Amino acid sequence: PAAVKTLICRLHSYEAFTFYIKKVYWQAVDQVIFDGEHMREYVLDQVKTLKKEKTAVVPNGIKLDQYTFQQRQKGFHIAYVGYINYKKGPMLLLQAFKALIDKDPRYKLFIAGTFQDARYQLYFRQMIDELRLTDSVQFDGWQDDMNQYLEDKHYLICTSLLESQHMSAMEAMAKGIKPLIHNFYGAKTIYDESVVWNTIDEFVAMMTSGDYTSLHYRSFIEEHYSYDLSMRKIEEMISGFAKQSELTVMPNPPLITVGIINYNYSNFIDECLQSVLNQLYPNIDILIVDDHSTDDSMQKISSYQKTHPHIRTICHSENTKLPDLAFKEIFQEAKGEYVLLLSADDFLPHNLVIHDFMLCFFEEEGLDYVYGDLLLVDQHGKNSGLWTYQEYGDEELVRTIFQRGGSGIVPMVGMFKTSYYQQKGFTWLVDPQKPLAGDVLNCLANTKRGWKRRYLKKPVLCYRRHQNNISYQLHKRIQSLVYVMDYIVKEFDESVYFPHIKWKELEENQRQSLKYFSIGKTFWRMARRYAQNGYTRHLDQDAKKECIQPLLNKMDEYFQLSLASDNQYERYMKNIKKIQLI
Repeated sequence: PAAVKTLICRLHSYEAFTFYIKKVYWQAVDQVIFDGEHMREYVLDQVKTLKKEKTAVVPNGIKLDQYTFQQRQKGFHIAYVGYINYKKGPMLLLQAFKALIDKDPRYKLFIAGTFQDARYQLYFRQMIDELRLTDSVQFDGWQDDMNQYLEDKHYLICTSLLESQHMSAMEAMAKGIKPLIHNFYGAKTIYDESVVWNTIDEFVAMMTSGDYTSLHYRSFIEEHYSYDLSMRKIEEMISGFAKQSELTVMPNPPLITVGIINYNYSNFIDECLQSVLNQLYPNIDILIVDDHSTDDSMQKISSYQKTHPHIRTICHSENTKLPDLAFKEIFQEAKGEYVLLLSADDFLPHNLVIHDFMLCFFEEEGLDYVYGDLLLVDQHGKNSGLWTYQEYGDEELVRTIFQRGGSGIVPMVGMFKTSYYQQKGFTWLVDPQKPLAGDVLNCLANTKRGWKRRYLKKPVLCYRRHQNNISYQLHKRIQSLVYVMDYIVKEFDESVYFPHIKWKELEENQRQSLKYFSIGKTFWRMARRYAQNGYTRHLDQDAKKECIQPLLNKMDEYFQLSLASDNQYERYMKNIKKIQLI
């Protein structure tokens, strides 16, 4: 048979505003690449035959090693780089600069570029003379070495009405130069809002009184727009199509159920669903459990169901506030041989996540679960860090969670073998009285059951950090930690979480006394840590005391159990209680 070729098309912004986009037979194109999210949304709105799941955003990348970075200070040299034409906002450029000069005449505008129309040249000559800017504006013509040209500049100004990215601004940022970006269409999806201005007054204020942090500008490019990052996305895309071909020839690829829990995440659910629909794995079932959302989440989900019949829903008649109940329902109703769990405010980082998970299950028989690393993103989906994990033996896992004061070390948003729950008689644990700590609790319960897990050393989820996360709800966080610690004490032998103690050499009453004293002291250390760390730094003394009180209550509870067996640690307990934590 003839070879099947993959067709990938890159669409530029200047092409997006022509009639050509409506003449293309998009069904024949496998992937369309845009350099900005705002351009993708515009084209999708104009061309209904192009489906979002066949598109991707891969920004142009900056080769950081070509731009010399240094810590810079505020100065008075402003660069403008690019053609002078209608889309670059030439009139706004002169008017904004004039307002700045009126406030401080020390500033100077350096223009690197050429006029694309004689009308702009005539206008600039006239207005520079009329506005008395002759000594403040310098035309340097087209520049081939931007690194050298920007070396003595302190700012770069953009007055455009539309850009796909504005590469010269990013080149300046790579050198540590502050950009001043007019709020062109899509600007806030590309740049940090702190460098975007709407009005001339805002521009002047940003120039004269705004902050200046060279390292921040350079880091922003490193994190979001480096050449290496863009090339990696393209390589993943191309290799993904190659792997898709391999998967397509599989006679019976196992069905995967992607279980998504949602409550009032309308702002995020599009990104979540699109990341699942974009997966190159050929056999996916999507099950969404909605916990009685009051926003327009269900309207959005219903619109997806019209075009994607493999999306199913479970809708709660009232808000349970129990994510674990939703996870339990997903395992009960899953049609797939494997289940991938997601929260609707998170999303998959690339289109090979499910494929990578499945390779692990194919390579190693008997696996029950595979997990990987988490990319951290802010509420706008921008990368803000990475959480990496590792492999643990069973006892090492329990011990490490205990030593970390109940904090989890294995994320429970990976891929499960469905038969682990449906055929072995296990269930996802749900405690309505203790509706928190479900991830860590179920990790511990599965460890006790003897599940076989594997760590996939690559990012498999974009975890969105926002104010609704439990990490930002301190009271609930501490309650959950207490619950997890109690569970470990109840379900596991003390030799697991206190391995350094020679338990077998102790009499039974000595063993019980030391066990409970050591647990109580662990809770005291947790209280001391939370009294001093960043979680409580913003609280006053009364609020701090209220937060750590559950930990101190647990300390007292275990100290009393210790004394009930033997009073040999009573003096140590009294000394500990005398220490002021706040």
